[in-house]
Amino acid sequence: MKIKEILKALSSVVLKVNCDEEMEFDYISSNSKDIKENSLFICRKGFNFDSHKLVDDISEKGAKVFVVEEEIKDYPYILVVDSRIAESIISDIFFNKPYEKLITFGVTGTNGKTTTVHLFHHIMHELGIKGSISGTVMNDIMGDKFYHHNTTPGAIEITKNMYKTVRENGKYYAMEVSSHALSQYRVESIKYDIVGITNITRDHLDFHQTFENYKKAKLHILNLLKPNGIAVINHKLLKDIPNKNIKIITFGIDNDSDYVIHEINSNWSGIYFRLETPYGEKKVASQLLGDFNAFNITLVIAALSEIGYDIDEVISSISTFRGVDGRLEVISEAKKLGIEIIIDFAHTPDALEKVILSLRKITKGRIITVFGAGGQSDIGKRPIMGKIVSKYSDISIITTDDPRGEDPEEIIKDIEMGIVPGSLSLSIIDRKEAIDTAITLANRGDVILIAGRGHEPYQVFNENYKVPFKDRDVTIDIIYKKINKGEKTFK
Repeated sequence: MKIKEILKALSSVVLKVNCDEEMEFDYISSNSKDIKENSLFICRKGFNFDSHKLVDDISEKGAKVFVVEEEIKDYPYILVVDSRIAESIISDIFFNKPYEKLITFGVTGTNGKTTTVHLFHHIMHELGIKGSISGTVMNDIMGDKFYHHNTTPGAIEITKNMYKTVRENGKYYAMEVSSHALSQYRVESIKYDIVGITNITRDHLDFHQTFENYKKAKLHILNLLKPNGIAVINHKLLKDIPNKNIKIITFGIDNDSDYVIHEINSNWSGIYFRLETPYGEKKVASQLLGDFNAFNITLVIAALSEIGYDIDEVISSISTFRGVDGRLEVISEAKKLGIEIIIDFAHTPDALEKVILSLRKITKGRIITVFGAGGQSDIGKRPIMGKIVSKYSDISIITTDDPRGEDPEEIIKDIEMGIVPGSLSLSIIDRKEAIDTAITLANRGDVILIAGRGHEPYQVFNENYKVPFKDRDVTIDIIYKKINKGEKTFK
């Protein structure tokens, strides 16, 4: 590809061109560890890293021309206002707008993105349609499965994944879209057939500063719809939608929703509810736990039905979906001790409240919640989390999550400020010990919720130190050690 082919699209952000417009390049990258000969490299300034300072090394690895936010010496470059916007535009052109050849489904929201995207993926496969997904727990790009540390990858990686999906005859691409990605223009050049918004509650105020900024970032996804695209949103958010010149389908318990949820029934086998739809009343059965999952399920039903898939076939496929790693995941081994243990990713006040109240509906005994708060994130939500967990749990055990450079004891103190006076609460800094203590305290019929980390395989203490720690694996190991020693955690 020639430089002149991208300059026209970049015209609104280009400040200076210091290279031959006839120059050709064969590869694009913004990752200094991913460079090939004859590359165009996009320099970015991050919070802790600035690739402008590495242009000599990057050039030696094969970069031929640079897209920069500040002028550099000795190398051909294109100076732009914002390299993240430029990256989105360049990747769009370089990979020939692959989203135009796919059914694209982008889901944002504070909670529920992962379950919603994986359910969409499951149903499409059940219907015999191949495609790809990207998100927090797993990326599955036409059968190539891998983990990514960001919920939403950078613009180049997303577009490359879409390009691969098209090349291998995939028909759709479903993805989680984070507020960070929307703010940092990672998806700015992508256009969606369907946009889903699950909910918007407090999170990431360390990055967005205010809840209004956070909400604005989330709602920006509505500007990324294809001309005939559809937005499927929680009815409660309808009042916040500034652009009514798009097709909006609503879901919720409000009777004036397009898809109305009625009579959610829960037990340890799953949830069951009636759904009033434009295609008649339907009965929905799912193996997923938690009343809130009725909303995630309905979003997917509405999305697929509104783009032409048979609603009865869609609903039938839901019954075989077993959920996602670390999302209200039942640890079956706990039954050997006469208790239930649930692993969940809940790490916001709203998510914790919904999970605990959902478990309360199906629990005969007590609820013991093990939780913490991540470092380098919204400090203000910590006491709110403490208040909610101690209010709705019978016993709350505060422990370490991912400190990410903060003092774990200080994080715990922040949470303790919200603990309801008189409630039963313990603080145990070591997460394994906290889980062990919860199991020891549990009586027959009790439920232990281990919240905050879900699927995550490492506990991150700082940039240079992380240790293998997956809540499920640690919990199962503790269970079997107690069984083998003949211990019982119930009376």
